[in-house]
Amino acid sequence: MKKVIAVTGVVLLTYAFAMGPIDVHAEKNLSEIQKERKEIKEDLTEAEKEVADILIEIEEKSKEIIELDKTLEANTQAKTEVQEEMDEVNKEIQALEDKIEERFTILQDRAKSYQKTGGNMGYLEVLFGAEDFNDFISRVNAVTAITDSDANLIKEQEEDKRKVEMKLEELEELEKELIEIEKLVTEQKEHAVQMKEELEDKNNELNKLVHDLELKDEELNKLENKFLMASAPASGGSFNSADGNGILGWPTEGGYISSHMGKRWGKMHKGIDIARTDRSTSPPIFAAESGTVETAGTLNGYGNTVIINHGNGMKTLYGHMSSLTVSSGQKISRGEQIGVMGATGRSTGIHLHFEVHINGSIQNPISYLN
Repeated sequence: MKKVIAVTGVVLLTYAFAMGPIDVHAEKNLSEIQKERKEIKEDLTEAEKEVADILIEIEEKSKEIIELDKTLEANTQAKTEVQEEMDEVNKEIQALEDKIEERFTILQDRAKSYQKTGGNMGYLEVLFGAEDFNDFISRVNAVTAITDSDANLIKEQEEDKRKVEMKLEELEELEKELIEIEKLVTEQKEHAVQMKEELEDKNNELNKLVHDLELKDEELNKLENKFLMASAPASGGSFNSADGNGILGWPTEGGYISSHMGKRWGKMHKGIDIARTDRSTSPPIFAAESGTVETAGTLNGYGNTVIINHGNGMKTLYGHMSSLTVSSGQKISRGEQIGVMGATGRSTGIHLHFEVHINGSIQNPISYLN
């Protein structure tokens, strides 16, 4: 079973945000806002991962408590059965003691009769009623055999009693063991319940932190969009009028960055997502720089995708488009339309997924769009 997750980092985050809300009205430039959003998203990823891990542990503790309850139930049943068996053994012992006492009383009575009268009258009548000496000897042997038989019977009953008492001792030891097991399992259950409650408290704290982070990211996103809307071109073009100097043009009409590069949902988000700013279902997508179309078709996970080779080791990728207007091998100019924004592939809605690669290495598009 996994150990309880330490949430030191999250606690520090909680402390940091407890110092006060982000002042979205303070003077910030676009780079600062984007950096702050990036940090928040990293914190969100970490917090969400911890939430997922804690939920797994809570589930494990719930299963553990169920199993401990089953053990306690089985233990209680075993104790009941042992107690019932002990009751039966005690009855058996009592019955044997009664038989021994009965047989012993008979022998005592015979002994008293011999002492008072010189012999038991019943036995004497049996003996004196013999027809001849041989018959007399036979009757003496018979009386002796009866007496010996009574004595042997008592011995056998005593032996049976000893065996039954040994069985009772074993049952009493078993009962003690069951009581100790019950005590141990009860302590384990109490500990598991306590751990589950602590995990649930931490989960609640983390969920509150996630909520606060999302609110702060939303505030920063609104502020970032104001900058982007103010600087984004109204049609296919670039933020920078210079061509061929490594600065890429804005690849769609308006729009804003809805998701940055970095870890997202436990995986690496290799580029940025650009969402539409209006309700148009067909915003055009433009080449960020001139080059040659290397790929134009369906790409696993990306849906309808275009990859443009700009030379000097630079390539750009445009994913999730609803349709393409170029084909592989085609020469393309900067700002030329290559397709229409869509939601093909693994997409959560209409947007453009945009990546930049330099010599096969993934780059942050922000560094080339600004």
